[in-house]
Amino acid sequence: MDAFRVNLWNFGTGTTTATVNFDRARAFLAWGSVTFTDSRSDYDRDNAQAIEVYRIDGLDTGAVGTGGDHLGPPGSDLNLRPGGRVGFGRSVTFRLRTMHVEDLESYGVGCVITLD
Repeated sequence: MDAFRVNLWNFGTGTTTATVNFDRARAFLAWGSVTFTDSRSDYDRDNAQAIEVYRIDGLDTGAVGTGGDHLGPPGSDLNLRPGGRVGFGRSVTFRLRTMHVEDLESYGVGCVITLD
């Protein structure tokens, strides 16, 4: 068993990704957590943030939410991906999104524990 962590910052940018690469295909538990939110002015309805298990081996992990003010229509890359995932692969990519970065900055971590 091994453990990995990546940092994701959105200070003035809307989207950040970070990838954990393994030496071989492995079973894993991956999850992300937003650990810092900074409201730069009005923290209101146009603000949102999400940390996601975005890709496994470069492949989309599938949407868990669509539509509304912050997400896209079905099939869009703007849709919400899972915040945690049990899987098998060689790499896990996390995505941190901060909506309306004029008002909001975020920091989060992506964590992976291999199960073999």
